[in-house]
Amino acid sequence: MTASVEGSRASAADLGSVAIAAVVFATSGPVAKVIETVHPLGVACGRTGLAALALLLVDRVAIVRAWRAAPRSEWLRAFAAGVLLAAHFAGYLGGLATTSLAAASALVSLEPVAVVTVAAVVQRIQPRAAELAGVLVATLGAFVVGSAAGHGEHRIFGDLLVVASVFLYGFYVAVARGVSPAIPARAYASFVYATASLVLVPVLALLPSAHRVPSTGDALRVLALAIFPTLVGHTLIQRAASRVRPAVLALVSPGETVGSIAIGACMLHMPPSPLEWAGIAVVLLGTTLVARAARSH
Repeated sequence: MTASVEGSRASAADLGSVAIAAVVFATSGPVAKVIETVHPLGVACGRTGLAALALLLVDRVAIVRAWRAAPRSEWLRAFAAGVLLAAHFAGYLGGLATTSLAAASALVSLEPVAVVTVAAVVQRIQPRAAELAGVLVATLGAFVVGSAAGHGEHRIFGDLLVVASVFLYGFYVAVARGVSPAIPARAYASFVYATASLVLVPVLALLPSAHRVPSTGDALRVLALAIFPTLVGHTLIQRAASRVRPAVLALVSPGETVGSIAIGACMLHMPPSPLEWAGIAVVLLGTTLVARAARSH
């Protein structure tokens, strides 16, 4: 990341992109939670493959031209991002299938922790004191959420899968941060999504439980996941990654958490337990501290 980006204040356009990404990301958990006839890895493979296909149908000529001119380093970067995205979706969707929606949504709010930590360790973008304080508070909230495991659908194994996916997301954003401005967002996103889908295909082939014919409703739900949180949300995040500080980019997570829990409680009748509510409140407090520090600089 350039020095100008490190020190710049987040613009209204940047925060607008983050806000839109948060809204569409909020649909991911509730929609995926009610899918029954598609394996979680099949959902991940389908949503990324359909997103890549949609981009190619819309702008195939420009995308092919961009990748023909791109240096090998950009190909390798996009491939790495695709592998990380596949692992992120596998962990998140697998965890969501084995824990409560409230727990999975709350733990997603640890993404600011992952993004800021990976940026500090790997890219030497050190967090400010207020950002670090927010990270510590959010981590404490995650422990509170985890302590509610064992009640209803809430399971610690699913929590651990979601936490692993959160930190994979941090590395995924770090890779996107180094993409050359010469590579159009659509071209980069199409290669990332196609790579993620193709990586998951051989894994699915080895899983007998994944060889089911999806219902029409579940097929439409996978399509919705491909269009909204993947095609719209992740493409916006990839585009913003090289423009704003890590903590600003991570602001999508609190919005996603609030939206997912609201949808789950109101439409799917999956409200959090009292202890999960307490942990969610602490997580959101921590991410709010990170947000204020990033925005006020």
